[in-house]
Amino acid sequence: MPLENARRYFEFLANLGLTKHLGSMEATRQLIELAQIARGDDVLDVGTGVGATPVHLAKTIDCRVVGVDLLEGMIEQSLARAVAQGVEGRIALAVADARRLPLADDLYDAVIMESLNVFFEDKLAAVREYVRVTRPGGYVGMTEMTWLSPPSPETAEYYRRTVYADALQAEGWIELLQDAGLEDVVGHARPVDIPREGHGRLQRYGCRGFASVLLRVLTVVFRDPASRAFLKDVTRTLPRDIMGDVGYGIYAGRKP
Repeated sequence: MPLENARRYFEFLANLGLTKHLGSMEATRQLIELAQIARGDDVLDVGTGVGATPVHLAKTIDCRVVGVDLLEGMIEQSLARAVAQGVEGRIALAVADARRLPLADDLYDAVIMESLNVFFEDKLAAVREYVRVTRPGGYVGMTEMTWLSPPSPETAEYYRRTVYADALQAEGWIELLQDAGLEDVVGHARPVDIPREGHGRLQRYGCRGFASVLLRVLTVVFRDPASRAFLKDVTRTLPRDIMGDVGYGIYAGRKP
């Protein structure tokens, strides 16, 4: 499941002006706490999407944030969001592949990512790259789609085929961070609460931003044949237990 195969999905989200990760703002807040991000920290947000998390960090915690993403379109939207929120002076943005970060060793107090590592075949190599650019004593943290119990083969294959996501159970994510050399690894998984997800997205984008996303959804569906085909493919083979085994987890560990 090469990352390049997932570009169709990433480009679809970019067209919507949306960054999707389960747990929404509640998960982001818990991630910030587990990664012990504090005022004045240097933070790297890998797979920054449309920039909601860097803006939140810069505004509420007053830290310096670098955001990187694979798509130029995501970076452009992140920059526009930072400017609109008046925090562009504390946020730097660049196109980069998470697996080959163009950064020196030991740079950041915290390196975080949200719903990113499910897309990698070699998850351990990716996490080791995050550890490389983290300062000794700093934290690597992530929110990720997590199996609450072993999924049916049908459900696992559906996620791999449609959104190219290959999740782990909580124990697997924790073990991954430990295998990458992190210490004091902590984490937990939670089921998806649909009403809370909707409220979290409203918090994340604000009323005007959320309305803009909804308008872009309608525009994309009616005007873009490729996006319509993607949505049709995603919805036509929904397993009966599509949400039964799926949750999200928040995990973090400290670099020695």
